[in-house]
Amino acid sequence: MTQNFKKFKNANLHDLLFAGRFGIEIEEHRVQTGRKSLSQHPHSTNLGDRKTQPYFQTDFSESQEEVVTATKHTSKDALNHLHELQTILADELFSDEIIWPLSMPPYMSPDDIDYLVTHFERPWYQNYRDVLIKRYGPYQHIMTGVHVNFSLADALIKWFGAEKQIQSFPVAKNTLYFQIAQQVANYRWLLTYLFGASPVTENVTDNLPRDFKDIEPVRSWRASNFGFVNHFDQQIDYTDLSTYIGQIKHFVKTGDYYDKSEFYGPVRLKAPGSLDDLRQRGTAYLEFRMFDINPFSLDGISQNELSFLHLLIIDSIMNPQEWSNAATKEARMLNHVVATQHPNDSLSASLDQEIEPLFSRLNKIVNFSPIELREDFSRSLIFAEKALKNPELTIGAQLSKHIDNHSLTQFALSRGQQILSERKIIDNNFVFTPSHLKQMYIQAHKLGFKTLVLDNQNLQVSYKNHVQSFKNNENLTKYMQTKK
Repeated sequence: MTQNFKKFKNANLHDLLFAGRFGIEIEEHRVQTGRKSLSQHPHSTNLGDRKTQPYFQTDFSESQEEVVTATKHTSKDALNHLHELQTILADELFSDEIIWPLSMPPYMSPDDIDYLVTHFERPWYQNYRDVLIKRYGPYQHIMTGVHVNFSLADALIKWFGAEKQIQSFPVAKNTLYFQIAQQVANYRWLLTYLFGASPVTENVTDNLPRDFKDIEPVRSWRASNFGFVNHFDQQIDYTDLSTYIGQIKHFVKTGDYYDKSEFYGPVRLKAPGSLDDLRQRGTAYLEFRMFDINPFSLDGISQNELSFLHLLIIDSIMNPQEWSNAATKEARMLNHVVATQHPNDSLSASLDQEIEPLFSRLNKIVNFSPIELREDFSRSLIFAEKALKNPELTIGAQLSKHIDNHSLTQFALSRGQQILSERKIIDNNFVFTPSHLKQMYIQAHKLGFKTLVLDNQNLQVSYKNHVQSFKNNENLTKYMQTKK
C-alpha cells in the first residue's frame, strides 16, 4: 500500500473518503410518436406546481421535462430513486407520447420551432428564456443531458483543512471542491470517449459546421464545442478558484451572461446566493454536467457511468494532479477532438500512454474501496479498460450502429416505446416500498413531499415543517393546505 493510501487508512478516513451524497437531474423531452417531434401536449398538472415541485419540473421548452432525485447516500440509491420518478412520469404521459431517449432532439419543422418559441408557461423564467433564444438560437437549449450532483462529508473537509493548514472551513470547502472540479473537468475527454452518445443531429443549426453530415457520426455533438457551450470568447477555465469565480462575475457584469447559471461548463461549484456568498460560505456541492442521455440504460444514465465518475472524484481527493493554465486549455481542446471523432476511432497512442497512470491509480482505489461499493467500481473500471482497447464497446459506437440515413429517429421512437413499456411493469418498480403503501408513496412524490421508508416498514412523509409516519395507505391531499 502506498504512503497516500496508508494516510487515509491510518487516519480512520476510509469511510469518509468514500462517503458523500448524490443527486441526479435528467432533462428529457416528451415526444409525440405520430408527429415524431416535441410534444405539444401540456405538462401534467398531476405533477404539482412547477415553481415549487422538487421532483418534476420543466426547462427550456414545455416538452422538456426535468426529473430531479432527492439527495442520497450512494449513487445506486440515487439511481433507484430516478427510476421511481421516471415510472411516475411515464404514468402521466398522453397515449401518443414517449420520452425521447436521446440528448439531441428530434427533427424540428419551422412550425415546431415557432411553437417552441411562442408557447411557454413559466412566466418567472420568461425574460431569461428570451435572452437565451436571442443569444444562442432555439436549438442549443433543447439539447438534453444528465447532471450528477455530489457533496462531501463535512468531516472529510475538516480533515482536509487540518492537513492543508486551512483554518477557515469555507476556504477548506472551496479548496477541496475546486480541486475535484478541476481534475474531473480536465478528464472530461475520457468521459466523452466512454459515454458520449450524440453521434448525429436531426436538425441543421447555426452552431454546426456546414459539412456536419460529412463528419457524422461523431461521439458527441453535445459535448463538443458545437454543442451545449458558451460562446468561444466567454469560456471559463479551471486554472484556479479565483479565476473561475472572477471570470463568471465578469461575464455577468458585462451582460454576456444573464446570471451565474448561464455558465455551461462541465462542472459547476454550487451554493445558494451569489458567487460572493459561495466564496464566503463555501461550496455546497458540485454539479457534473457532462453526461449525454444513455439510451441503453432504462433511466438515462447507468451505474457504470455513476461509479466511474465516483472513482474520478476519489482520485481527485487522493491524487490531485498539477493543472497549469496550458494543461487546462489543452484538456478542453482534447475534449472537442475526442467528441468529434468517429465513435469507432481509437485514442492516439500518446493518449493511451498518458492515461495509464490514471488507470493504475483507479485500480488501487477499487481495491481500497468499501466492500459495498467495490463490485460496482470494479465493473465500471473493467468496462472502461475494455472500451479503451476496443472503441466499439463505447456508448457512442453502440448507438452509431442504429443510424439509418443519417438519422436515429426510428431507433429513438422504437427504443422510447420499449423503455416506456418497461417502466410500466409495476413488479419492477418501487421495490423498496411496502406494497400496501405504494400508492401513497407515489402520491407523496406528485405532491412534492419528502419520503422515507422506515425500518418498521412505515412510510415517513415530510411536508413543510410537519413529519408524519404512516403504516396504512392514506390520501395525502388533505395535507396540502398544511404544506402551504
